[in-house]
Order: sequence, then structure tokens, then C-alpha cells
Amino acid sequence: MRAEGPAEELREEPPVRLTLLHRDSRQPGGGGLVGAAPGPALMEEPGRDLMNDALLRRGSASCASEAAIRAVTSLCLDDVLTGEWDEAVRLADAGLEMCDLHGYQELRWPLWVVRAVIAALRGDDEQAQEFAGKLTDWAGRRGSAAVQLYAQYVQCLLAQARDDFEQAFQCISELAVPATFSENLPLALAACVDFVECAVRTNRPDVARAYVAMLQSVDLTGFSPRARLLTACATALAYPTETGHFERSLSTPGISHLPYDRARVQLAYAERLRRKGSLRTAREHFTEARATFITLRALPLQARGEREFPSTVLNRVGTTATPTDALTPQERTIAELAASGLTNKQIGIRTYLSHRTVGTHLHRVFDKLGISTRAALRDALGNTVADRSSESLIGQR
Repeated sequence: MRAEGPAEELREEPPVRLTLLHRDSRQPGGGGLVGAAPGPALMEEPGRDLMNDALLRRGSASCASEAAIRAVTSLCLDDVLTGEWDEAVRLADAGLEMCDLHGYQELRWPLWVVRAVIAALRGDDEQAQEFAGKLTDWAGRRGSAAVQLYAQYVQCLLAQARDDFEQAFQCISELAVPATFSENLPLALAACVDFVECAVRTNRPDVARAYVAMLQSVDLTGFSPRARLLTACATALAYPTETGHFERSLSTPGISHLPYDRARVQLAYAERLRRKGSLRTAREHFTEARATFITLRALPLQARGEREFPSTVLNRVGTTATPTDALTPQERTIAELAASGLTNKQIGIRTYLSHRTVGTHLHRVFDKLGISTRAALRDALGNTVADRSSESLIGQR
């Protein structure tokens, strides 16, 4: 029912179920991305045509308004998976505006998930925390354990971006319980690489392998190649002496349209190969993955890879490159402001970032430059700091 008046009190819309995994429309029961009626996979043109048709009819009746919101949700989730992140953000914002306009408050949370996940994957802590807070508040007031898990998943992504794998593991550890795993299967599958990697990096190999055992008990026949790609990668991470799982995952048919997921697997594989001494092949996988991360602006994983393969980054920017060439434009701006004497709060005001996000960027800068203190920034950055210093003094007068 469409709400009239204070929409928060009227909650008779059908419940929404969110999955970040496609189902294969060629299999019995295959459906879309979110809790709409079963239909073609959205990456196929007929599926997108159906969604667009719903959007065109949205003004004719209240039920069409609901169909349009669900259509927008499905389309922007599809864009998340296929690497069209800017379009996903635009559609999510449009969907949220429609929810407010027509009073469908119960349909907002999947769109918040989209905004939060993209922000977290791009290293935008402030925005990710904003939408994660909305999810937590929504879940608390409605007693929704499932939505709370999605909020925790966002926190997991943010913790991983800080290399705080213990905190990241704690955020999604609830998925290790068989009952929770099966009840929240779409998220359990979508987050399997996050869970297993966090377990391995916090010295919980038995937990990682137990999770993989649960993954292997799932019949993936009706799921898309993404589920097979992620579960194969999770299996590879849980068994560090083997490389075959990585190779098989990257040869999964139908994953060319999943740029982020493929790049993440390539980075994990490159890290494994480097530790085994296969540096040439490792660099090849990392170079391809890094190009994808740059295109998507997935800064945390880009930075992680660059810390793992610093020489590869320098070689690609030229033989006369210096460590500062590995900095992104935003990182260099923040580093120069910090070297000029500004505090994280002052830098945040100038760059429209939170002080926590500034701190995260500085942590990456320190890693790239091979320094550990702000005092060392001036020497590491060179002559450009003097200009920033003069500018900061003028701004403080």
C-alpha cells in the first residue's frame, strides 16, 4: 500500500529481499537481482527492456510506482556487478527520491546498500558510514537481522580498506554459523571472499575451511558465473598451498562482464604467485587488476596492490619515476597539505572529506612513500610543499 502522510508508520509493502548475485535465467527458477518477479537476467537485453518498461509506466498508477522503484533497484544492482558504478549511484539516488515521493519507505534499504557498498569500495569512509548508519537504524527499529548483516558487511569492507582484518572478520563472523549462513545465503555467497580472506589473515585457517565446506554444500546450478567465481576464489584463499583454484576461477565462462570481481581474484592470485616466487606472472595479473581498480576508482584495493607490487607501479610510469608518482591526485593533495602543517581536520575542510577519511589516505601515502611520520612528508614530496605551506599560512590569516 502506498503511504500517505508519515510514511514511517505505514509498512504494508511486501518485504524486499536483496541479493548481490545474479541467478541464471536459463535455469529453473532463475530470477533477477532483487525481490521482484522472476525474469531474465538483467544483463540480457530483454531483462533491461522489461525494467525500462516499468519505469515508463510509473506515473499511471500507484502499483506502477512500486514496480518502477523495484525496477530501478534491480538496474542499479546490475550496474554494481557489471562495473557501472557511477550509473549505479545515479540510479540509487533516483530510486531513493522515488521512495520519498511515493511513500515507499520500506523499499529504501537495498538502495542504501548499493550506495554504502560503492562508497566503501572506493574508500569514501564518510559516505559509507552515513548509509551504513541508515541501514543500522532501519534494522534496529524494525528488528531486521538480515538488514543489520548488510550494514555489518559495509563495516567489514571499510575495515578491510584500513587493513584491519580482525575488525573486518568480527563484522561478518555471524555468517560462519550454519543457520545464519543458510538463512542469508545470497549475502553469504557474495561475501565469501571477504569472509575467508579475513579469516586467513587473522590466523583462523580452520574457520576459513569450515566456511568453504559450507560453500561447497550449496548447489550453484541455478546461480550465475559470479557465484562460481567467488566460491572458487574463497576456496583458493582457504588452501594456500594450491593455485589451481585460482586458475579455474579465472577461466569460469561468463565473467568478462564482472570487472571488479575478476580484478579482485586477479589481485589475490597475484599475491599468491608473488609469495611462491612467480613474479612475472604475478605482475601480469596485478597490472590488469590495477587498471580495473583505477577505472572503477576502487582506491583501497588499488593501494593494497601497489603496496604489494611497488616496482610494477614505478615501471609503468617510466624509468625516471619516483615513489610520489604512485600517489593518486587526491593522495598527493592531502599529503602536501599535511606536509605544510595542516591537521587532518583542516585538510578535511579544504578537501570536503571527513578527518577519518583523510587519515586513511595518509596511511596509504605513508606506505607508498616508505615513511612512518608526517615530519618525513616534506622531504619525500620535494619542492611542491613550499607552495602549499605558503597557501596554508595565507588561508589561516
